[in-house]
Amino acid sequence: MKIIIPLVGGFGNAGGWRVLSQLANFWIEMGEEVVFLVHKKTNKPYFPTSAKLVYYNNEGVLSGTQDIEYPAPKLGALSLRKSLKKALDKMEGDVILANHSFTAGPVKKSSIKAKKFYYVQAYEPEYYYRNSFKDKLYKIISRKSYKLGLNIIVNAPMYRDFKEIKTDMYVFPGLDLDNFKPEEKEKNEKIILGTIGRLEEYKGTTYIVEAFKNIRKKLGDNVELHVAFGDAKLANEEGITLVIPKGDSELAKYYNSLDIYICAGTLQLQAVHYPVIEAMACKIPVITTGYLPADESNAWVVPVKNSEAIEDEVYALINSEISGKVNKAYQDIQIFKWHEVSSKMLDYFKNI
Repeated sequence: MKIIIPLVGGFGNAGGWRVLSQLANFWIEMGEEVVFLVHKKTNKPYFPTSAKLVYYNNEGVLSGTQDIEYPAPKLGALSLRKSLKKALDKMEGDVILANHSFTAGPVKKSSIKAKKFYYVQAYEPEYYYRNSFKDKLYKIISRKSYKLGLNIIVNAPMYRDFKEIKTDMYVFPGLDLDNFKPEEKEKNEKIILGTIGRLEEYKGTTYIVEAFKNIRKKLGDNVELHVAFGDAKLANEEGITLVIPKGDSELAKYYNSLDIYICAGTLQLQAVHYPVIEAMACKIPVITTGYLPADESNAWVVPVKNSEAIEDEVYALINSEISGKVNKAYQDIQIFKWHEVSSKMLDYFKNI
């Protein structure tokens, strides 16, 4: 079976691209053929994949080579949607997997004779929250993408009947438990808190920073906040260290260097959030506002937009026994093994 995964543009370094690379790798191990269809002006995949790369240019012409110097289309992603549709019209395959609202339209409109699926990894409209023309337009595009009639597979049960999304198929994102695993280590001299520190409003990083500042006032330099992939602005805050892990191996080491991981996201809290399950896999206690499989049995759950609650839970964790919840969390994340999730999606491809 030949599976085509089209991208508007190319690859990124966020979790969604890891999912696509790893799904492709496991499907190839299972004997399937996988092709990524990407724009000619794109870098190599941040997350390695053994899948074949096929490129398309601004006119939708297929090519076997990339060209970083190739001119970008004038209207960016809006133009690339048309280019992608033209490129798909020239291809042959058994399954085509849309994976973002910008790829759903081209997949639906293309004349390729293949089963057409749409893997939804988040409800995108809520992430276009700024009051700009661009965000308003992208919100419209993403809402419409769920009504195109593609075979929708979501990445968490919460999305099966969520606003415009309607489906009975879900496949979790996978987790590499050979990489994200607990390490033997000496006790830190200081209390090291950690978070993934992008400053988009829905990430909730500002509440973590606010809580940390109050904790720092009480505990002094005995506590630090290590922010992975953090905005450069955070480097000016006392006690905060920015960390830029390169690849999943360094990311796992980052989690294992922490005493507590904190996630304060504000949206879609019954979805799967990679940092939560990655920290759990490393047996690091997690303070979080939600996200599968976090609950009161395996994590320290706090309300959204509440820095005081985060602060209180940090104090509680410092002075309490944590092994019970940490071990329960480690058991609960076993459902995210890559072989199981990739096999489940492959079954949907074959049986629809």
